[in-house]
Amino acid sequence: MMKRTPNTRALPLLLLLLAATAAAALAQTQKLPAPDKVVGEYLKALGGKGSLAALRDVTYEWSVSREGRDAGTARTQMRSTGALRTDFLLADGEWDAAANARAAWLRARDGHLSTLTDREAFAARLQAMLEAGYFADYKKQKVLARTVGREEVSGAAAYAVEFTTRAGARLRYWFDAQTKLLLQSSDEARRTRVRYADWRARAGSPLKLEPHRVEIEREGEPTLTLTLTGASYNTGLAESLFEPPADATLDIPALLRDLSKNQEETDKRINDYTFTRKVTERELDDKGVLKKEKVTVFEVYPFVGYGWVHKLVSENGVPLTPEREAKELKRVAEELEKAEREAPKRLDKRDRERARQREKRRAKAAKSGGTDEGEEDEDEVGISTFLRACEFVSPRRESFRGRDVIVFDFRPRAGFKPSNSGESLVSKLSGVIWVDPAERQVMRLEARLVDSFKFGGGLLASVKPGSGFLFEQTRLEDGVWLPRYSQINASARVMLFKGMSINETNEFSDFKKFSTKTGEHKLDEPKKEKPEEK
Repeated sequence: MMKRTPNTRALPLLLLLLAATAAAALAQTQKLPAPDKVVGEYLKALGGKGSLAALRDVTYEWSVSREGRDAGTARTQMRSTGALRTDFLLADGEWDAAANARAAWLRARDGHLSTLTDREAFAARLQAMLEAGYFADYKKQKVLARTVGREEVSGAAAYAVEFTTRAGARLRYWFDAQTKLLLQSSDEARRTRVRYADWRARAGSPLKLEPHRVEIEREGEPTLTLTLTGASYNTGLAESLFEPPADATLDIPALLRDLSKNQEETDKRINDYTFTRKVTERELDDKGVLKKEKVTVFEVYPFVGYGWVHKLVSENGVPLTPEREAKELKRVAEELEKAEREAPKRLDKRDRERARQREKRRAKAAKSGGTDEGEEDEDEVGISTFLRACEFVSPRRESFRGRDVIVFDFRPRAGFKPSNSGESLVSKLSGVIWVDPAERQVMRLEARLVDSFKFGGGLLASVKPGSGFLFEQTRLEDGVWLPRYSQINASARVMLFKGMSINETNEFSDFKKFSTKTGEHKLDEPKKEKPEEK
């Protein structure tokens, strides 16, 4: 009987087939549910959207322990409009923090009040938006989400869902794969992790289940354990509860009038300087993941009546080649010559238009029996536009970037009826302003659209709610205030085409005195290519 020898040639193919089968099985087991499904199951576990719709506000009372010892008490208050506040009354001091659609703030144990900015503010506002509404409307709130993994949390399998905004906020929440309940949250910007446990029913609650134990971990601090001792629902919590403590002695309208005069001077002074402008453009997908980033650096030459002439310096960190730089120098020189020719004509046209606008305002004032108060041109946006269209709340004193500042929030004035496009835009904005009280200059301004803003009746473009921008100024050594930073995050529909998103930051630096008088503008010569080393 002949012995059959094994077919060694078929062995690699068999192993390959087995590996492919195992990989397919692994991929199947690792397939993640969509974030809206994870959130939907969480809402069902709480009692469904109907139960949540009946919950307008809630107040939770907690006992607090630290390392097994009694440490004090805490209170959490939430309003379904996207407002969240937490107050801690601990043995080593009291502190509180809150966030709403306009701002986020923190009052430390020493009583120092600070309005959060940048990543911390974005994260705090996103947390308030999500948790106060139990994640139910995150899509309507223009929050992006993606399920990023299946992990083990406190011994249970959980789906990790990351929520982001185009402004840069990023929070992660873990939902139990079995019970569908929230187990944990993580906030990198504020270096905080929160765990939720002991979910059960509570008498009088519109919800089926609520967490009765919460653990808060902050980097560099002992863990705080909160145990639920009481709760009240739909008590009519006022919006003002979530606003920063105000200083009633501050006269914001008078401050704004001074700002208006100084800002006009600042806008003129920038034409005396060349500067470097770094533009960062980011493109995100519909889940908040960065798809593309482009960084461009320019030298900028302002020209009164013409605008800014840009000389390209680098793209994505790579300087221009000598050949391309020579072409760019030639192009910029030609544009500066064009600016010299056209600027007088544009200035004259602008002056004529402003004169026409002034006559129009005077005729309108005479007809109504009022007076012309020297307002901006019809579609210009200035301080006086804000004075008419907005109300100012929570004026307060803080410290910002090493300087004493006055901070206040602004929001649309109830019942205000805009009479031009400038007023229409401002009447849909809310945000925060930081002001240097000594020099009466704006240091920082944050604003976001609370309602859509349409151009050309919506036929040309429509900018969506939630779109926002921020702007900062800095003081140079010679005492002049000039732009430092700006950011815009906007979603819009242009004409009848699909919507577009803008995510752009601008950084301004290296200001130098510059003259745009004929023949006085000078550009650096192109760098000569170094000879190759032998």
